[in-house]
Amino acid sequence: MPMLQGIQIGFLGYGRFGAAFAALMEERGYPWRAWDPGAEVPEAHAAANVDDLVASANLIVIAVPVSAFETVLRNLRPRLSARHRVMDVGSVKQGPCRLMDEILGTDIGHVGCHPLFGPLSIARAEPLRAVLCPSEQHPETAKLVRALFESLGCEVREREPGHHDRYMALTHAMAFFIARGLLDLGVDKDLHWAPPSFAALASSIAAVRSDAGHLFNAIQLENPYAAATRHGLIEALTLIDQRLSKASDPGTASTEMDIPDFGQSIPALKEVREHIDELDNELIALLQRRSELSARAGHAKRASGAPVLDPGREAELMRQRGEWAEQNGLPADVVQAIFRQILAMSRRAQG
Repeated sequence: MPMLQGIQIGFLGYGRFGAAFAALMEERGYPWRAWDPGAEVPEAHAAANVDDLVASANLIVIAVPVSAFETVLRNLRPRLSARHRVMDVGSVKQGPCRLMDEILGTDIGHVGCHPLFGPLSIARAEPLRAVLCPSEQHPETAKLVRALFESLGCEVREREPGHHDRYMALTHAMAFFIARGLLDLGVDKDLHWAPPSFAALASSIAAVRSDAGHLFNAIQLENPYAAATRHGLIEALTLIDQRLSKASDPGTASTEMDIPDFGQSIPALKEVREHIDELDNELIALLQRRSELSARAGHAKRASGAPVLDPGREAELMRQRGEWAEQNGLPADVVQAIFRQILAMSRRAQG
């Protein structure tokens, strides 16, 4: 999707996520400034104070810990006018969305956002996804911010704040909770010989170690559903432990705790999966070749003085890939979503 015009972004908060998000914006060509009394902002983008930031931006991104959100929002409100839009990027949505409705009301456009990526996933060029929790009072702001995320190569989904928080309690909060427990057990000391089955947990441990402490606290303490989910997990694990203890007694062998096979023993299914694996390997090899060509294209652009980013070319590419998909009986929107990620990878290759 082409870059949006007329957007001037102001980051209120320049911590690890704010800095990574700003870098992503800059990579896509969006002008931005930031203010954070506790962080060093690059001189070319540094605002002198909040008033200076607000004067130079029309989209304010509040990138502060959830615990500080209300104070920051109330301090920001008198400085805003009808030309401003506000979005938050916290991992909890019910509280911030309620506060924005209450404090910003109908006068200032606002939308709750949760980018499901961070510095680590951006560095790994992993797929970018974002959840929006629109205010009923400001559907146009939600539409604008959706377009902004999509121009960054993000897949976007809209959710009601309560639905978002319940889902995050079951996924985000539990991943961090389990990873924190494993960290406290000391399992991160040497993972070189950990089996492949541990890879996902190792990734969660790396995420917990790299994220700021306030993020762990926010998703456990600020999410209204996290505590009940933690307790449910502990009860489930306790029940499993009790069953295993009984099964370990002589003469009580049981298949009660077996994990289902899910079809691995079916020969026809196994053959199909092997063919899928071969095709996926070929796809990855093709992506590697495409990345090399993108790097060469970037070099040629710089040598000729042409801009590396070409929004017009990308828009035409997306339109054409959508047509090709439909000609081959595939859904255009799904194929275009895949190519948004491919384009994001190509932009990184071009430097």
